[in-house]
Amino acid sequence: MPIKRLQISGVRNLHPLSLTPALGVNFIYGENGSGKSSLLEALYILASGKSFRHHLLKPVIQHDMDECVLFTEIQDSRLGNARLGVQRSRNGDKAIRLNGEALHSQAEATSWLPVQIIEPNTFKLLSGSPQERRQFIDWGVFHVEHTFLDQWREFKKLLQQRNAVLKKQQPDWLNVWDKGFVKAANAVNEARKAYIARLLPVFQDTLSRLDANLDVQLSFYPGWEKSSDLIDILHKQRERDLQIGHTQSGPQRAELRIKVDNMNAADILSRGQQKAVVAALKLSQGVLFQQETGRSTIYLVDDLASELDEKHRFALCQLLEDLKCQVFITSIEHNSISDQWKPEGCKMFHVEHGSVSDKTPKCEAD
Repeated sequence: MPIKRLQISGVRNLHPLSLTPALGVNFIYGENGSGKSSLLEALYILASGKSFRHHLLKPVIQHDMDECVLFTEIQDSRLGNARLGVQRSRNGDKAIRLNGEALHSQAEATSWLPVQIIEPNTFKLLSGSPQERRQFIDWGVFHVEHTFLDQWREFKKLLQQRNAVLKKQQPDWLNVWDKGFVKAANAVNEARKAYIARLLPVFQDTLSRLDANLDVQLSFYPGWEKSSDLIDILHKQRERDLQIGHTQSGPQRAELRIKVDNMNAADILSRGQQKAVVAALKLSQGVLFQQETGRSTIYLVDDLASELDEKHRFALCQLLEDLKCQVFITSIEHNSISDQWKPEGCKMFHVEHGSVSDKTPKCEAD
């Protein structure tokens, strides 16, 4: 799955650049504000269509530019080689091209670039809203189940229609919509439930290698009581749904519950322990993706030295090396990681005032 070449222009303080990254590990170092995170941000935008640093893309575009342009050449052992380009304009216009052909959805680009990010805000996977954890589940299901995107879109359409009926106070129409709504909801739920069942043993193994002292339990809540059929719950909640104008139960309320001793992990684990759990969750998705598709995840790790202590950093690096995937890791000091970890064929890049230079000789093994 590695990126063979990367071109970036018009992104934050980065000067226009063209990189040939290592197919394995890439160390990116430089002072705060130099542009390290912006490089990872550009990669993330290519893969997901959004920034991990801001909910809007407008701030990502350089202040004196009308657009940012991102381009990459991808080498995929299963899908073949491809050229992916993204253009995002300040006025909101966007264009995505794969091998010169226009793509009509970000999902098509995302399927070519399965990217995971580990950065200072990823601990929100534990402490944030249930939506954070639903997105985590759906990333995994989307990349291994080719029918899931269509199932999710069908469910979203029917949810919107049902909510519209509720807001218009048209209860007679609910009998028309509920059967299709439940069918779509069950399809989404079954895909999610099966994915979590397969992920669980992988997560436990990964967490034990990252921190053997942590005992964390995962459980999946579908968005309604498991002991009841969704159609029965919708019928019981109909009056209340009409009062509030939206559907209370369904996959839109699903949750991945992460607990320690039957308590929410976010409430009792230290910040460092939370980050270790999140790292294990992200890595376990990469392991399962590789097992089920034969393809590799690309990992972006922003400011690793501040995210984990030395013990956990080294364990994380070993897990990444075992995955044999492409990795981009940023840090302030060039030797904060590379002195301890020197994977074969790695590259090192220095970022200073928005300029990126290849310093690979510093990464060679002794």
